[in-house]
Amino acid sequence: IPSIDQINEAFVEEKLGHVLEAVRQIRQKMREENKDIPLIGFSAAPWTLLFYMVGGSSRKNTDIGMKWLNEHPEESKTLLEILTKLVIEYMSAQVENGAHMLQVFEA
Repeated sequence: IPSIDQINEAFVEEKLGHVLEAVRQIRQKMREENKDIPLIGFSAAPWTLLFYMVGGSSRKNTDIGMKWLNEHPEESKTLLEILTKLVIEYMSAQVENGAHMLQVFEA
């Protein structure tokens, strides 16, 4: 897990550049085909990502996630801060690469 200071545009490009490239390619194809519809970017919210990281699911293993949160409160806080910054950078990059709007989902 990176430190919060390591998460920036370059980090997102390195780790998730394939998604950003897909956004660029989709927008290019939309222009070529004269499509005038919104391209929606998305990401899971930090809380959902945390639960998937510690329990494998946010719905099926709620008890595992809650146990981890209760047993590791400081680590949980740090992880949520890192995930929050990552989601912000990732979604910003999607807009910068052509997404018209964004959806954040919380499972």
